[in-house]
Amino acid sequence: MLLIDNHNITDPAVNLALEEYCYRSLDPRHEYVLFYTNSSSIIFGSHQNPFQEINFELASRRRIQPVRRISGGGAVYHDAGNLNFSFITAFGEEKLDYFQKLLQPILSTLRQLGAPVERTEKNNIMLEGKKISGNSQHANLRRMLSHGTLLFDSDLTLLQRALQSNLDIVRSRAVASIPSRVTNISDALGGSMDIKSFLYELKNGLSESFGELHEVQLTTADWDAVHQLAEEKYRSWDWTFGRSPGFTIRQKLQFDSLDVEAHLHIKNAVIQDIVMPHQHPDLRPIKAKLTNLIGTRYDPANPDLKSC
Repeated sequence: MLLIDNHNITDPAVNLALEEYCYRSLDPRHEYVLFYTNSSSIIFGSHQNPFQEINFELASRRRIQPVRRISGGGAVYHDAGNLNFSFITAFGEEKLDYFQKLLQPILSTLRQLGAPVERTEKNNIMLEGKKISGNSQHANLRRMLSHGTLLFDSDLTLLQRALQSNLDIVRSRAVASIPSRVTNISDALGGSMDIKSFLYELKNGLSESFGELHEVQLTTADWDAVHQLAEEKYRSWDWTFGRSPGFTIRQKLQFDSLDVEAHLHIKNAVIQDIVMPHQHPDLRPIKAKLTNLIGTRYDPANPDLKSC
């Protein structure tokens, strides 16, 4: 198995682009593993609605970056205390539950370090009844990308707050995350190890199971393609927000002395219609202003959606 060097990059857009590029472009005769940490970000599934998953008010204030990944599953919070791993392997029907094999050396390493962990049927890793790792897959007919998280020493308070939407969504067609109780691996180790030492132990564990890890360096042309993919896809509005399934949000508006309720029907993150279920005397000015928003991108911070 080959170990991909990510040059200690912590930009989530670049790291997700690196995952996808390696999955689609590297020599399919080999299997690969990639480790990385991201700066504060929320990485959500390919079929999810970020407005349903993220506290955008908090994310804006704390500069938490939302990024959509190519695999399914729920939203996860990343920071410098969260270690991410990606396995890139050959595709095969018998490997659709390949996580059982791929996760085994990670489970064994954690147990050897003193963390009594278990794998669930959905390939989460639990520590004394609390989640420390969520995992998902993406595959084509040649390759499989199997990746996941390891909460080593994350800010769990910020994690919980950031993954609670501050928007009043009344209907959604998106895949919703299932909230879980979480904990940090470092707590089970008594604070005796930092994340770099933990990564060292994980690499040793993988070497024992899959043979010695040989580091592979991407070429300059590879990195140019990775950064182009990050810029054109993972930083783009169309990928991050524009792929969001349809949803309806209840919006409270201030109009002179009135508190007005509006329902915004949104698809692909664009406002399709605005309905006011409760009528008030002479709302023609507010209706006209709201009508002008139809066909525009939905932005929770838009001042026109706060007061009219």
